Amino acid sequence: MKIMVIISSLHRGGAERVVSRLSCTWQEVHDVLLTVFDSSKIAYSYGGVLVDLKCPSVNGIRDKIVNALRRVFRLITLIRKEKPDCIISFMESANFPVILAASLTNTLTRLSVSVRNNPEHFGLIQRYLMFFLYRLPKRVVAISQGVLLTLKKMKVPCEKLFFIPNPAPGGLRKVENKEEKNIPRPSRYILGVGRLHPQKRFDRLMAVFAGIDDPDMFLVILGEGDERANLESLARQLKIDTRLIMPSVVDDIAPWYENALCFVLSSEYEGWGNVLIEAMNWRCPVVSFDCPYGPSEIIESGVSGLLVPEGDIPALRRAILEVINSDTMREKFVKESLLRLKQFDVNQIAKMWLD
Repeated sequence: MKIMVIISSLHRGGAERVVSRLSCTWQEVHDVLLTVFDSSKIAYSYGGVLVDLKCPSVNGIRDKIVNALRRVFRLITLIRKEKPDCIISFMESANFPVILAASLTNTLTRLSVSVRNNPEHFGLIQRYLMFFLYRLPKRVVAISQGVLLTLKKMKVPCEKLFFIPNPAPGGLRKVENKEEKNIPRPSRYILGVGRLHPQKRFDRLMAVFAGIDDPDMFLVILGEGDERANLESLARQLKIDTRLIMPSVVDDIAPWYENALCFVLSSEYEGWGNVLIEAMNWRCPVVSFDCPYGPSEIIESGVSGLLVPEGDIPALRRAILEVINSDTMREKFVKESLLRLKQFDVNQIAKMWLD
């Protein structure tokens, strides 16, 4: 089978990690054509042949419209040339143009598009386009049951909706960055990982950490984004700047998980919560707000981690302290997490996409 996978880029991100994992698995049996709009800054290994349509993201409404049309026409040319048996698209930046291209190449019956985040927080134009365009492909794949229910509320036809979770990362590696230097890790720390973006609400994690009175405990946040300056300023206000480490992104994230006392997800919303699966995979106990959507579908609270009510700062602090102060609890959560991850086996998930 010839599988065409379409995503904007392979920059660092959750969907990009999933495409990396799935494409490497699919290529063992199938011909994979991994199609991107921008092949610069590739952060992950991948399977199959990489095709760059050379339509990177742009700014400005007029330029965005022109770029979207350019993506549609280049996809049409590629689909007609390659004649794929199956087309799989990830995220709206790829979903919208590929739906239009599939409409004009009579390949909608071969197309599956994937929604990777909580649509309730999408912009009005995006939700408007989803309402009309997501009636056309063969399948609309939701990353979580919560996202699937939201798509139903948005009147996406039920017969087109499917739930396929993300696979566990396994031995996933990033492409080595020769310029990156080794960053010393503290002996005792709590870990947060993700884009420095308002969605991730690292300000809440920092507020929680400010109430943990232990001069030898550090907070490590791995990620990059526009919120860096605001978070650094908040750290000074909370007087935790000497106990906060924010080293941007790292090549080998596994040791940071493996040596943390616990991982904390403080997001206001998610589509799934890839970092929870990532932490569990690398034997790090997890604590999370029960935000919509994903954490409650990944964690069985009290068994494979701890969930606390969304936005409850004192409850999150209590949960973190409970975990970091109990070797027995951490060992239990790690053991149960590894059992839980068997439900997200990559071979099983890859097969679901092609069934």
